[in-house]
Amino acid sequence: MAQKKMQGSSKTSSQPGAKATAEGKTLRSYQVGALPIINRILRRMRLRDILGRCLPPDDARTILPTARGLLVLVRNILVSREPIYGVGEWTARYAPDLLDLKPRELELLNDDRLGRCLDRLFDGLDTDLIMTVVRQVIDEFQLSLEELHNDSTTVFFYGARGPREPCAWPVHLGHHLRSQ
Repeated sequence: MAQKKMQGSSKTSSQPGAKATAEGKTLRSYQVGALPIINRILRRMRLRDILGRCLPPDDARTILPTARGLLVLVRNILVSREPIYGVGEWTARYAPDLLDLKPRELELLNDDRLGRCLDRLFDGLDTDLIMTVVRQVIDEFQLSLEELHNDSTTVFFYGARGPREPCAWPVHLGHHLRSQ
């Protein structure tokens, strides 16, 4: 009877996926899940291009491009929500091309490097980046904004005011505000 050996990927594994061997033959398998659908949506959103344009340029010492690292984090949040320290092990179960990575880049996905990608996102996150993504999504997916309501006029007042002090603006309490 043939012996079968199954080993999953681990941090020390140099190849992604799971490897099965039997009778001198080897089969490598990968998880696929929702990544092909998510990848199609991300391509239509042009998120990689937008991040590349709107974020500060990568430092010459950067090994993993920031946009690629951030998109791995987006895929992780959408598929499994692994903590940042577990993203490297999570990606090892998938074929690198499903994550828009080269095989050697899988080994680069550690919490320190992904944290630096998030730092760079924080440095470049502004209304231009957000509005560029929003405009692209609206145009690409032909979203109608006729029923969208963004109430950005709600104002909360905190603090004490004496009984005789005039208020610069009349304050009216609505059903959604606290009556304190």
